[in-house]
Amino acid sequence: MESDTTKQLIKAGITTVVNDLGASIFNYALSLKLLQVTGSAMGYGTSLIIGPLVGVLVAPWVGNTVDSYQRKHIALIAESALILTLIVYFFVFELFHTNILISAIVVVCLNNITARFFTISYLSSTPQIVTGDHIQKLNSIESTAATVSSILAPAIAGFLFGIMDFKWMIVLQIVTEIMTLFLTMATHFDSNPVDKTKKKIQNLNIFKSLNKYPTVLFFLIVTMCLNITSTALVIGMPYVVIHTLKYSTTISGNIEGIYSIGALIGGIIITIVNLKNTFGFIRNMYWATSTQLLILGLMLFTLPRYVLFIFAFFEFIIGVLDAMSQPPMFTYIQRTVPEGDLGKVNTSMYTAAQILTPIAVFIFSIVFSKINYQMIFLINGIISLFLTFFLLEVVGRGENRNE
Repeated sequence: MESDTTKQLIKAGITTVVNDLGASIFNYALSLKLLQVTGSAMGYGTSLIIGPLVGVLVAPWVGNTVDSYQRKHIALIAESALILTLIVYFFVFELFHTNILISAIVVVCLNNITARFFTISYLSSTPQIVTGDHIQKLNSIESTAATVSSILAPAIAGFLFGIMDFKWMIVLQIVTEIMTLFLTMATHFDSNPVDKTKKKIQNLNIFKSLNKYPTVLFFLIVTMCLNITSTALVIGMPYVVIHTLKYSTTISGNIEGIYSIGALIGGIIITIVNLKNTFGFIRNMYWATSTQLLILGLMLFTLPRYVLFIFAFFEFIIGVLDAMSQPPMFTYIQRTVPEGDLGKVNTSMYTAAQILTPIAVFIFSIVFSKINYQMIFLINGIISLFLTFFLLEVVGRGENRNE
């Protein structure tokens, strides 16, 4: 039994690496191609703009479909549809070379739709792939594998883009998606319970499903609030380093890269650790996140000569914290929510997190251009810590603290 579980964990980890690496390499290469042809930053950021938008639009159908049919079948159909889309794109790429932006938008939309179905199906199938004792380990392995892919993809994409025609980058993703398809077929899924009455999708408001799970809804609200305050570092660091301090984009990029190193280390730690109280650990991660944002603000305010070191240090810390907090959150949801609702709940979590991110980016982009960055980070840290105290100790005081 233990050897079977190990095989399942290995197959799931390899599936995540192959799938994420192939998709990330293709997206980076496509962005570089659009930048090369159009010379527009808007073209370069096409996938960043379209991804969240498409995700919000298709979320109701994804959540309901994943909970209404066998999830392994949905994952396989989604992968097959993606492979077919890429094959068609390969053959018609030259025909649309003069309208490359339009064809890229179509492909990115289709990629995001199929990828969303595959990701939610696979994530919601965790209790079917491994036993309850190994859910946290599987989530941690998949999170670490995704981090490794995010570290390797830009370098590989940049190298391959310089030595081969973009058409062969399409072929590379086709190969990785075919490998993902076969790995998914080889992974054993227990049949998830399917309610035949759900197959007729009547209610497209997937957020109503969260009302049945107040603790999950509570965690979602806290996560959304802290995501807003955490965006200050995402937007503020490159702005301060490049525009305020006049350092190069290379230095800014190197500092951002330290986040991935922290995420890799955090992923390894959470894979090894066996949590006895997932609920309590998630609460502690919220406190750690808000506290480090306050310390960041204080250090930037009191040690202005060491800005680069401070940014590098906190990029590392937040990378560790993010990697250590995400798998336990997924684990808690998968253990708390019945399998029949996992698709809708997971989709709601993904969608809700994406809704506020563009708003936070817009707000901080304006604020950093108008106000001293040291004051912004200090006030942001104070607000973050206050929100954590208010949400966890006042609003969430009555939440059940046991597993």
